[in-house]
Amino acid sequence: MSHTNTTDKKGHVCPPSNATHPSGRWESLFVYAFICKFTNLRAKVEGLETPMDFEEALLSQEPNTILTQLLARFILNLRPQTRNLSIDQISTTVATVLSEYLKSSERTIYWDEQLKMNKDPFDGLEGGFFTADWDFKLKILRQLVELQLCHTPEIKNTIDRAWGVSQNKHKKKDAAAAPPEAADPQSQGKLQLVPLGQDSRRRRFWAGDDSPRLYVSTNPWKMTATFQTIASTREEYLGVLDELKASSPPELKKGEKRTKMEQSHLNLVAVLEGRIEAIDAELTRVEKARKKVETRKALLARVAQAEIRETRTRRQTRKPDYVYTNTDFDDEEDADEYTYQEAEPYDDELDDDFLNFRDDSEGPSNRRASSSNGRRRSTRTAVLNANGKRETVEEEPWAQWRGERRSTRLGAPAETQLDSEPRNKRARTEDSTMSTGSVDAASTASHGATANGLKLKTSGAAALKPTEIAMEQIAGKKRSKFWVYAVEPIPGAELAPPESDLVNGGASSAGDSQMSETNENNSDMEIDSPPSGPGNGNDRERGSLDGSLSPLNSA
Repeated sequence: MSHTNTTDKKGHVCPPSNATHPSGRWESLFVYAFICKFTNLRAKVEGLETPMDFEEALLSQEPNTILTQLLARFILNLRPQTRNLSIDQISTTVATVLSEYLKSSERTIYWDEQLKMNKDPFDGLEGGFFTADWDFKLKILRQLVELQLCHTPEIKNTIDRAWGVSQNKHKKKDAAAAPPEAADPQSQGKLQLVPLGQDSRRRRFWAGDDSPRLYVSTNPWKMTATFQTIASTREEYLGVLDELKASSPPELKKGEKRTKMEQSHLNLVAVLEGRIEAIDAELTRVEKARKKVETRKALLARVAQAEIRETRTRRQTRKPDYVYTNTDFDDEEDADEYTYQEAEPYDDELDDDFLNFRDDSEGPSNRRASSSNGRRRSTRTAVLNANGKRETVEEEPWAQWRGERRSTRLGAPAETQLDSEPRNKRARTEDSTMSTGSVDAASTASHGATANGLKLKTSGAAALKPTEIAMEQIAGKKRSKFWVYAVEPIPGAELAPPESDLVNGGASSAGDSQMSETNENNSDMEIDSPPSGPGNGNDRERGSLDGSLSPLNSA
């Protein structure tokens, strides 16, 4: 009876690589080729233009945009409903998704022969994915690529269509399921990662895209296979091509036949020469893309700098003047040059004279300034009571009109007048020059039913008061059915005490009633107007303030 010894079969395990840079690992080419062939990330991820950009992202110890968007795309291919894909959550999301696949019995690069299960690479890792070394990141990316090739339905369908594999063999093939043409990016030849060729020493030459990056390896099916980068720039690429040409087999003599290795060497030289035009076009595209990125970054930097800068304009070189006049300033030559000026102390007089900024030479609009004598018109007290209202003194009924000119006919004391007004003069008309013109003589006029030939009422609100006289008829005034007469206080007469209902508009209403009740006489009367002076710009306005309530002022 024969006895057979059974031994456990071990899987193919590659020896660890001694590469010190991602460019010396075949996984870099594997992941980058998958990005170019099965995704459109190179066109969407800013800064990912060449294999060198991908390797620099692996070497970075800080979170970067390239790796974040790569991981986000890989995770969405495996778990389309994943949401936590921000740069601060992507590391945790990758660990969670990868642990779900590692719990299955499918062997991965993290398979443990002793435990017969996959080990979680994130166990005991501090700082997350981005703080790990480039070897850890490269292995994680490689495992995610392998999982996508096996479990992502879209990628599997792309591969099956390129190779003409039909999942439902009992159904007839339609035109949509037919393999794509050779020029299609999803054709079998475009999706395969095959070497460009091999030289006479059986070295394989690889390329992931149209860039000048060139890899070389020995037989990849052997455990002793090596992998390295031999060209990254156009100059290095042309140098490799010159070396291959120098080591090419000599010309054949008549009747000789080339060996298979010699023919493959010549084919490799022809393929590398044919890629020079594509390499130049790729370098031009990359240069334009980098300039576009630099321009965008510079624009963002200028915008950020503009937001930091103060947005207000430069300080004015002269003190602001709030007078809106047509005065031309002759000293504006140096107005754009800034000189620092210390803040001046607050001046109460400047505030008091705010409304008196015009001089006497500005014309009629200076009436208010001249009448106020350098003081503000409104000098009402700002003392507030407990309810937040201004306090008023009942003993002084005219205190609320302090600073305002009121008519003495209403009983206002002389203290309420802003200034001493000159004696009113009669208007120089033809009739007025022929009349007596004496106020004293006018005081002797009758206050009865007639005055100066006018019918007047002796009772009621329209009756003349003892301290008032009626003025003469206006000469040259066209007669009409409506007529008015004006009254003027007698100088030196005692003022009657003000009535409670005679404030602001009482006298005006009395004058209106007088006009409506006495319109049968159809005669017009004259009203006195104040004299014009340097401080009186508008005679009509001044007449309205002198106590005359006649509407002739507005006529």
